[in-house]
Amino acid sequence: MDDESRPNPDELLKKIQQDEAKKHKGKLKIFFGMCAGVGKTYSMLQFAHQTKKDGLDVVIGYVETHKRAETMQLLNGLEIIPRKQISYKDVLLEEMDLDAILLRKPKIVLVDELAHTNNPGSRHLKRYQDVIEIIENGIDVYTTINVQHLESRAGTVLEITGVKITETVPDSIIETADEIELVDISPDDLLKRLAEGKVYLPEKAANAIHNFFRKGNLHALRELSLRLTAERVDMDMLDYMHAKKIISTWKTTEKLMVAVGPSPYSEKLIRWTRRMAYNLGAQWIAVSIDLDKKLSEQNKKALSDNLELAKELGAKIVHIIDFNVVSGLLRAAQDNNVSQIIIGKTKEHPFRNFLKGGSLVDRLIEKSENIDVYVVNSEKDLTKPKRFLKNLNTTSSVKEYAISIIGISIFSIICFQVKEIIGYQTVGLLFLLAVACISLFLGRGPVILSAFLSTLIWDYFFIPPLFTLAIHELHDYITLFSNLTMGLVLGTLINRIRKNQHILKVSQDNISKLFFFLELMNNASSIKDVVAKTENAFKKYFGMEIVVYLKDKNGKHLHSRPFGNKRLYSEKEFAVASWSFENKKIAGKFTSTLPNSELKYFPLISAEHVVGISGIKFADNNKPEQTELALINSFINQLTNTLIREINIDLVKKQLNKE
Repeated sequence: MDDESRPNPDELLKKIQQDEAKKHKGKLKIFFGMCAGVGKTYSMLQFAHQTKKDGLDVVIGYVETHKRAETMQLLNGLEIIPRKQISYKDVLLEEMDLDAILLRKPKIVLVDELAHTNNPGSRHLKRYQDVIEIIENGIDVYTTINVQHLESRAGTVLEITGVKITETVPDSIIETADEIELVDISPDDLLKRLAEGKVYLPEKAANAIHNFFRKGNLHALRELSLRLTAERVDMDMLDYMHAKKIISTWKTTEKLMVAVGPSPYSEKLIRWTRRMAYNLGAQWIAVSIDLDKKLSEQNKKALSDNLELAKELGAKIVHIIDFNVVSGLLRAAQDNNVSQIIIGKTKEHPFRNFLKGGSLVDRLIEKSENIDVYVVNSEKDLTKPKRFLKNLNTTSSVKEYAISIIGISIFSIICFQVKEIIGYQTVGLLFLLAVACISLFLGRGPVILSAFLSTLIWDYFFIPPLFTLAIHELHDYITLFSNLTMGLVLGTLINRIRKNQHILKVSQDNISKLFFFLELMNNASSIKDVVAKTENAFKKYFGMEIVVYLKDKNGKHLHSRPFGNKRLYSEKEFAVASWSFENKKIAGKFTSTLPNSELKYFPLISAEHVVGISGIKFADNNKPEQTELALINSFINQLTNTLIREINIDLVKKQLNKE
């Protein structure tokens, strides 16, 4: 199977989850802006009128006009669901009537101010949770939100404006929205609207202009909103390219990719790429290529440390299984629409470069097409040419080389007994067949050895004059050279096919495991059931033990009650789990934080907050391979989503019981 068409387990699982989730849900359209007053509500109402003219059933669930005359006029002609009256401390408060909307069940409902915090007594704490419930009931939603209300941007807005944003929504709202419409206006025009009293009342507008709505702040907020919208468009474009199997790169925005390996020089490459990405304001990813070669424990640790560093510095981590570094890097670049690849300068043996058609850097540049390649110079001790034999990096054992020699020797003895019957030319063809058979079972090194060895034996023992390396006939020269070349090429190609088959098998196994685990999670009926099935899956596929802790009722600390393998609980281990929960970071074994722990702890992070911690005890206390670790992370992500589902179901049940 071609590299481009080989299925990616993570992408397949993501696509299945998205299709399944959207099948019975409504759609979400967000009118997005840099701050209040840009015209989000006005644009939403205009669009609603146009939608109604198209014959669709549109109602207003909640719209806040702020007594703006132009906005209030647009309410005419649209059905308005009456607001719900909530009594709180002898005061009547108004909120959107969620139950009335679900009972009315329109095609589209307008819900303004998505980041709003509901009044006490409402079903949900936040309005965006109301919107999620509406969507899950098959109703489309039009809503509005400003950039400062996104959780990931609230800290930046605080640094820029000095204003702490208390009402936020998780970034997953933006990521899962079906459509985002940017409502943009220049800072000068917005300040003019403020001065004219079209945003706030005159006395409030004057105060706003000298605080939050300073011109410098507005420029920064506008850039934030434009960048976020561009990121979302980039995600949509990637989905389109994957769906249409477009493998070329579209340079609509800068995206950097750095190749990471166990080399100590990788750290310099990572930091160099981080600085470049920061200067360009670009996204960046770090990719490691699994060549199906066994790494030493030292190299495993070095690779893991380098990837952890990249993750800490903000990179997206990508793992690719491939038999070739160049094809793996290009596949990762095409899958992620990368515009620039950063790689370290290599010094390989000239003869090895000749056999491979150029150095790694040369081949990457040659095949990169419209992707830019940056070659970063390395330290002097890392750029010394390696010895040819050492640079081969063969993974074949001494036993395989011995088998190759013994196999060719036995085959030669058999052929020597019948050479008078079949002729020495036929013996040459049989040697070629022997090399091909050896390539089905042994690695590239032993196959190349068998090709050279069979050529020498054929020349010495079979081609006249016998027992010499001399050749008198031109056609024997040609046949000998052809057999050697064909043996090398055939052996190499068959070996490559074997590697491709192995890579495909690994991918298919990962897909099967992910499908199996997804089915388990879909069929789980409680939190205990979710953890029990997860525990069984980890034992079956990884030989690992798992324990899960969930947050307490207040949500501020980790509850000490363990789910899963309770024998993994101890005060010391729970202290590590609590640190991981409070800091939202991976900790424990094989990490740089509390490494003396017996388990490695992964925060169960939803789009909004950490719902708990999962602790994993690795089999025989050995660090897993990067590909296995990537699969474990996929399992943990699915475990998180399922736990959130069950927690929400329990909350709804409790609410219904109270009512």
